[in-house]
Amino acid sequence: MSSPAPILPARPGSALARSFPVVMVVVAAALALWVGFGRGLAGLLGSLAPVYALAIALPVLALHVVAAALFRRDSLDHPSRSVTRRTMATAAAAWVVTACFGFFLPDATPEGMRSLFTHVAGAEFLELGYGFVNIFGVLTVALAVALVLLAVTEQRVTARRLRGDPLTEDERLDRLEREQQQWSGPRS
Repeated sequence: MSSPAPILPARPGSALARSFPVVMVVVAAALALWVGFGRGLAGLLGSLAPVYALAIALPVLALHVVAAALFRRDSLDHPSRSVTRRTMATAAAAWVVTACFGFFLPDATPEGMRSLFTHVAGAEFLELGYGFVNIFGVLTVALAVALVLLAVTEQRVTARRLRGDPLTEDERLDRLEREQQQWSGPRS
C-alpha cells in the first residue's frame, strides 16, 4: 500500500512572489533606518535616535530577517519557489504599520519632543502623536512577531503535506475512508 502523493496548494508564481523574501529584507532594512533615524529628514534628529535604533529598529529588523529566511526555506519546497499571498499581505501590513510608527515617533530635540507628525501638524498635536506612536509601536512589534509565527506555521504545514500527513479533520477522515476502501476491496 503506497501513500498518496503529497498535495501542495498552488502558490502565485510571479517574480515578486519568488523574490519576496529578498524584498522583505530590503524593506525591513529601510524601515529600520526610518524608525531609527527618519526624523533626520526634517532636521529633528535628537538624542533618542541611537536608543530607538538599538532598542526598537534592530530587534524589529531581526524579526523580519528571520521571517524572510524561514519563508525562503519554505518556498523552496514548492514548485513555483514562491511565498503565499497571505505572506505578502501580512508583510505589507507590517511595513505600513512600521512606516506609520516611524512617522509618529518623537525625538528629544533642543525645541522639545518632536516627530515628523508634529513637524507637519504642529507642536500642539504632540499628545495626539503620543497616542498614535503607542498604538503603532505595539502593532509594529506584534506584526513582526506574527510574521515569524506565520513563517513557522507555513513551514510545518508544508512539511506535513510533503510527508503526506493529513492537516485537517476532513483530510484525516478522507484518508481513513480511502484506507478502509483499500482494505475491504471494491464494493459491488
